Amino acid sequence: MSVCTKCTNAFPAGSRITEFDGKQYHPDCFACADCRKAITSQFYPFNNDYLCAACHETRFPRKRCGKCGSVITSAGITFGGASYHAACFVCMTCKQPISAQSKISMVDGQPCCVNCYEDKHAKRCSRCQKAILADVEYLEFEDKYWHKECFTCSKCQKCIAEESFYQDGNLILCKDCI
Repeated sequence: MSVCTKCTNAFPAGSRITEFDGKQYHPDCFACADCRKAITSQFYPFNNDYLCAACHETRFPRKRCGKCGSVITSAGITFGGASYHAACFVCMTCKQPISAQSKISMVDGQPCCVNCYEDKHAKRCSRCQKAILADVEYLEFEDKYWHKECFTCSKCQKCIAEESFYQDGNLILCKDCI
């Protein structure tokens, strides 16, 4: 007469037997190591024991998409500490997919393609009115922004980004023009 691998009690004649990996168990003895519920469907081997699917997911959570929340089962994109399905990684403004090789900016914690960032979200230079990109040096003075090379004396147009300057009303002047 055979015995249960878990409890070592014999199987009564005609009783149900769960068999896995050459070992036999009473159906209630073939249970999850964490929740102790009988395993009746998908399970995972774990330290010479078994985990049901729910307990396995709790112990070893799979990456979930930062946008839709579903499990990522194939290659995804990781950005800003979150993982995304490739189809879910879209620009917050135009909603078009952004490839992992694209330049990306963050706006309010959301990915934004470089075109939308430049057109709609970037700071604007007070002199040339062009976008100030994330990887460009710029200056800020009294809630206005300038590309480093655009920060010039209002009179002589000399670049004053690296030197002292003075304000006279709306004018920004170098030391030679005051």
